[in-house]
Amino acid sequence: MKRIGFFGGCFNPPTNMHIRIANNLIKEGKLDKVVFVPMNDFYKKEGLIKSKHRYNMLKLAIEGYNNLEVDDIEIKENRKLFATDAFEIIKKSFYLKSNEETDMFLIMGSDNFNKMPNWKDYNKIKNNYKYIVINRDEKEISSTEIRNMIKNNDEEVVKYLPKEVYNYIIENELYR
Repeated sequence: MKRIGFFGGCFNPPTNMHIRIANNLIKEGKLDKVVFVPMNDFYKKEGLIKSKHRYNMLKLAIEGYNNLEVDDIEIKENRKLFATDAFEIIKKSFYLKSNEETDMFLIMGSDNFNKMPNWKDYNKIKNNYKYIVINRDEKEISSTEIRNMIKNNDEEVVKYLPKEVYNYIIENELYR
């Protein structure tokens, strides 16, 4: 049975940490493939750039990794999505329509997992999906801190971003 993890989020910007988490899940044998699913533009969060840029940066970040993919299934939806909506779209996506039997996992941070009881259709989500919950390392830098570093022209930011993502940010004048 194939095991696919769907890693949803803003990815604003995608960082080395995101790629490391996905690769570790594969190396540890928990998953066969990780699919990044960036949120669409209906999600309201301060400093969130257009989904087309976040999608493009993710594509750049995963180049050369055979078991990592990016899918724009949420971006294509022209409406605000609740978690239950997004999960249903993912479940019905072409990955799960294949002839191969697939076990689907939703990858999320412990902060989001802890908020789940407050989500719309919580019981439906809890009873119908499998999860891989990631605990954030206290030493890890947040995307907010990375955006601030970019805004302040802090050259240390290159340690936290894939090179291609950093170049894309500079070329497109993002987070300024």
